[in-house]
Amino acid sequence: MEGANIYTALISFLGGLASFLSPCVLPLVPGYISLISGVSIDHLKGGEGAPRQSSAKRAVIMNSLAFNAGLSVIFLALGAAAGWAGAAILSDWRLRVVGGLVIIAFGLQLIGVLKIAALYRDTRKFSDDKPRGPLGSFTLGMAFAAGWTPCIGPILGGIIGLAATSGGWKSGLVLSAFYSAGLSVPFLLTGLGINRFLNFYAGFRRHLHKVEVVSGVLLIVIGIMVASNSVTWLANVAAKSGLNLEAVVDSFAKRQQPTAPASSAQSVATNAAAYPPLPDVELKTLDGKAYRLSDLRGRVVLVNFWATWCLPCRNEIPEFNEMQREYEAKGFTVVGVTSHDTVEDVRSFQQDVKQDYTVLLGTDDIPAKFQNGPGLPVTYIIDREGRVRQKIIGARDRAGFEAVVKPVLDEVPATAAAQPPGEK
Repeated sequence: MEGANIYTALISFLGGLASFLSPCVLPLVPGYISLISGVSIDHLKGGEGAPRQSSAKRAVIMNSLAFNAGLSVIFLALGAAAGWAGAAILSDWRLRVVGGLVIIAFGLQLIGVLKIAALYRDTRKFSDDKPRGPLGSFTLGMAFAAGWTPCIGPILGGIIGLAATSGGWKSGLVLSAFYSAGLSVPFLLTGLGINRFLNFYAGFRRHLHKVEVVSGVLLIVIGIMVASNSVTWLANVAAKSGLNLEAVVDSFAKRQQPTAPASSAQSVATNAAAYPPLPDVELKTLDGKAYRLSDLRGRVVLVNFWATWCLPCRNEIPEFNEMQREYEAKGFTVVGVTSHDTVEDVRSFQQDVKQDYTVLLGTDDIPAKFQNGPGLPVTYIIDREGRVRQKIIGARDRAGFEAVVKPVLDEVPATAAAQPPGEK
């Protein structure tokens, strides 16, 4: 599946906010703020002089930030691990459907249709000693998150399930970060305005069950999205809108490069410094011949890293076949690379699924050189000068690929394209 996008991130943020507003979290917030800061509720409400009040605010801010950081460490670890595991094992549609059904069950539990006893146990461990300073608050936040099963368990489980189908550990990390923000930001704001929170809670507490119902509906929607593979559709919509959050993360880390310029008249040379060169590795054809991607200089190349057991990879192949046939004359080439299969595996696969483009066998150093991670599929769009124009993590439909490929093809006249080497 495609990486995190604005829609799945919004769902994750709303999940965090729903967790904060849940019946087993919202009533406890003032007590926890008092516990981690060492400041009484009355003091926080303004019953002391200005100097002490200022000191109390500083204590609340520092310890709340540390507490939320501890929470976030657990959630980020869970999200990244779920994304990594999901990319590795959830290609099987049957596992995806089972995962979606589990999330739907969580939603039905929140609504009250099901009663899952394990989700009513509170495994948090408390000590009579108050946390000492930011470090103690950080540790308490980690312990609190690790044992926070009532109410928040189903919501967190749904977000973790969404992360597991998001396309890799980075996507899982992004989604869990938005979940953490949805939970942590209101917690911090409460510490800064305890009086406003208490006034809000006095009027809102009669709606706590409604929050559970809304959260249950949200989880059911997530479960249906996961089971039906609708997250891919959302990712394609986001990609066409320029709202792929994982691309933003990669760009910030200088791993993801900007997409091709929109103007077909813009010179490739003008943008030479903006894009990194494709790693030059020696691959093997199915007949055992050496093959280098650098030999395709002069053509626009779509390099797709795939595997025979990867269901999203299989779904992309017919669209790659069509693109190869339609755009080959304009200087376009599709290349498939697998580092997970033998020649026999690929030959057997091609008896069922035809691949009308070059298929190569990769080496063990491919993941490190291309920074691919464990998830599949991963696709690179390469311009005529051998530079990476975009890295696409997860599945995408033909329109999503063409939105990147067509502008790159239009940058120079099609007559300048070279003929592709190697066998198909």
